[in-house]
Amino acid sequence: MATSRNWIDHEEDVLLTILEEMVVDGVRCETGNFKAGTFVTVASKMREQIHGINIEPKHIQNKLKRLKEKYSSAYDMMNTSGFGWDDEKKCVVVDSDEILQEWVKKHPNASCKPNKPFPLYPRLCTVFGRDRAMSSIAESAADAIENMDASLSPTPSPSVATSSASQPVRKRKRSRNDGDANIVSVISEGWNKAVTEMKKLGESFTFREAKARLPSELQAMGLPYDQVLRILMKLVKDTDLMGIWTTLDDSQKPDFIKVFMESL
Repeated sequence: MATSRNWIDHEEDVLLTILEEMVVDGVRCETGNFKAGTFVTVASKMREQIHGINIEPKHIQNKLKRLKEKYSSAYDMMNTSGFGWDDEKKCVVVDSDEILQEWVKKHPNASCKPNKPFPLYPRLCTVFGRDRAMSSIAESAADAIENMDASLSPTPSPSVATSSASQPVRKRKRSRNDGDANIVSVISEGWNKAVTEMKKLGESFTFREAKARLPSELQAMGLPYDQVLRILMKLVKDTDLMGIWTTLDDSQKPDFIKVFMESL
């Protein structure tokens, strides 16, 4: 059986819709990776939704591998100063050639390039976002350990000038408490950095989950599809309103949508 196949846009759309729904249902582990059996489930769901499609779990696995490589490159650029996202062109943009060349030196095999359309990126943030963010936290922890190693390295003592009377100079022994305080400081700095990354991860993951559930929640309220689209186009772009939405229980959401629609 061939493990590679050509994908059309509709098949990619169905694939990502299935994965977005599975993410909301909690099919990922704490590390952000998909649980065992995911590829089999996705292939089965695709066969149900696309009549006559020839798709196997290995095809899903290979497709996600390629998408993840491209997403990771775009994610790294988006988290580097000088890069941004052009929502109209659906691509990563960069401020200058110098910034781009510096990034390319560090990522020579990157599969995503600036100014090349990548319309799937926002949706892949839902599919792969937690996994990539966990990698960033691990890198922060590694940085903290490296800094701690550097702080514990012995440093040469400064020379002490002798007086004209040639009096003996009493050298001050380094207090053990000094070393302990330095270690605590380094660990604290690394911990605070990791906690900050975790908070960002939690907030972004909550928003992505809420956005992924929003279409089905609106349709469950009996709204016509054109109204669902209008609400989606406005609500998902308003961070403050989405923040309020995530705090509401199911009984409060219809009233929220009613007030929101009156403001359109």
